[in-house]
Amino acid sequence: MELAKISPELDELRKVIISSNLTTCYLILDGLALREGKITHYEKFKASWIEIYRDTYKLVSKMKIRKRID
Repeated sequence: MELAKISPELDELRKVIISSNLTTCYLILDGLALREGKITHYEKFKASWIEIYRDTYKLVSKMKIRKRID
């Protein structure tokens, strides 16, 4: 997956957002699994989540930005 080059400050923000999304998804999944008496494994989840994120990013990055009509 190729991410666009951005300034170091914005790159840091992007990394925080990606990590936050990953953590949130895992906590929700873990909570649901615990209710059913199951255990989730973070590393396995992380590998799956990263692939889903990459696929989604590739699709979204191909979309054209809507132009604002004033």
